[in-house]
Amino acid sequence: MVIFAVLCTSASSIFIRLSGMPPLAIAFYRMLASAAFLAVPFIRDKNGVKSIKKRDLILCGFSGIALALHFATWIVSLTLTTVTASTVLVSLSPIFVAIINMLFFRKKPGKILFICLALAISGTVIISAGSFDGNMGSLTGNALALAGAFFVAVYLMIGQDVRKRVSTAVYAFLVYGFAAAALLVCCLAFAQPLAPYGPLEYANIVLMALVCSIGGHTLYNMLLKFHGAALISLASLGEPVFASILAVIILSEPPPLTAIAGGVLVVAGVAAFIVKGKS
Repeated sequence: MVIFAVLCTSASSIFIRLSGMPPLAIAFYRMLASAAFLAVPFIRDKNGVKSIKKRDLILCGFSGIALALHFATWIVSLTLTTVTASTVLVSLSPIFVAIINMLFFRKKPGKILFICLALAISGTVIISAGSFDGNMGSLTGNALALAGAFFVAVYLMIGQDVRKRVSTAVYAFLVYGFAAAALLVCCLAFAQPLAPYGPLEYANIVLMALVCSIGGHTLYNMLLKFHGAALISLASLGEPVFASILAVIILSEPPPLTAIAGGVLVVAGVAAFIVKGKS
């Protein structure tokens, strides 16, 4: 089941590249469709809906905003840099979780964090230097992917607290709904058109929501109860690998050697931190 979830989330970048919608519109419709798929489970979970506290509802709102910012920054990054670079850099979220814990919750990082940070930062520099083609587009894309990693770290940190008290169906529906609302505001603020689009575009969105959000992210939330965050985080590091393979097969986009080399360092740094520094 874990590998299935990784495969589902890995396909996200391919669906996005195949879409002709503006980035923020893709993010909005994806979250809207994801919430719609969970509407029935949400309504059926009457006990979960009735028992949710005001504090948890507010936290779901903040989690939704963080998820909206994650998708907004990451999807835009895919229009500016390679699939490999974007998916590798957005996988840095566990390192950002450790940094947030260190700065705001005064949790001692230990030597392992600094070693892993050095590996990850070295990989990031190699990816950025290798993708620089004389204009700032690729560097901006890499920076946005890093921002996406930060926002998903915030989303995960809120989620690990709320999920102790709120069921998967209720939590996911509320977060996806709040994310859709936040992205609608972004679309209106940046004048990104929400219509009209052809049926193939909407079909692409529905498949992205069903495969990547429900089959991927929502399944991750369910599996946390049985496998723990360490295994789920470690498994998610397979996303850049699978996404890069899919990009070669479907998009004919082979990753540059610098992205592969830098990606190995980033994944090694994050994996080492999860395995050795989870305490």
